[in-house]
Amino acid sequence: ALLSLGIRPQFLSEYEQSVRRQQSEERGIKLSYILSDEFLEIARVRTGMDDPTFYDMKDTFFFGDNAIGKNKICPRDGKPGVSLVDWVDKEWRGKTTHFLSWTWGYKVSLVRDALEHWADSQGHKKEEVFLFMCFFVNNQYRILVNPENIDLVDLEKIFTANLKRIGQVVALLDTWDSPTYLTRIWTIFEQFMSIQLKVPVTMVLPRQAASDLMDEFNKGKEGIMRVKNSLTQVDSESAKAFSPNDERVVKELIAKGGGFKAVDDSIFRFMTKWVALE
Repeated sequence: ALLSLGIRPQFLSEYEQSVRRQQSEERGIKLSYILSDEFLEIARVRTGMDDPTFYDMKDTFFFGDNAIGKNKICPRDGKPGVSLVDWVDKEWRGKTTHFLSWTWGYKVSLVRDALEHWADSQGHKKEEVFLFMCFFVNNQYRILVNPENIDLVDLEKIFTANLKRIGQVVALLDTWDSPTYLTRIWTIFEQFMSIQLKVPVTMVLPRQAASDLMDEFNKGKEGIMRVKNSLTQVDSESAKAFSPNDERVVKELIAKGGGFKAVDDSIFRFMTKWVALE
């Protein structure tokens, strides 16, 4: 019937490929999966560690003969090697609802605890939250395994487009007291771009860290000032990235886009406002 309408099979094939690519690029990982025993077991078995960081998981997930999704065809470019979000069962993925700003240096337990605390405190149904979480959503076979194939300037453009499309950012801090989050160049840049694009940002902490923060506030002016001083210590020029190339490119983008002081000042104002609202 379609042929009689003049629609070529090649067009249908190209259209189907385009749809599959878009669906893959807009997928997020379900929060329920992050909190599941299934994910925790994979993390533990592959690393041999009870509570690995996501950096610890990197090599056993994406490198070697037993890498996850290594031989599966990617719906984005038709080549072998897929993102984790395209590898997991369909029940664990869906259209992204929130962009997660975080670092791979966090332990699995910290991420799970903080995200569960956030969902519970905000009244989010865990089965309805789908996160743009780079570890799962980006195709690490193109970024980690074959980094020479990635133009990080293009990656930044994609990141900006994703921020605008998703429209909600969850910033995961490990602690209020000298957080790792404010020492990593990607998280600083994500925070800055969210502010510039006027994308709402929700700051989240693990349960104990959130409780400690409230205890500090309850000490009055002295405690509040201690929190403010800790959370406004931003030095983007000294911030680091796991990849030296990432660090170089992001810092070049910052330098061209207004400079380090503009980034630091913007995040200082945002964090000061957040502490005041808390």
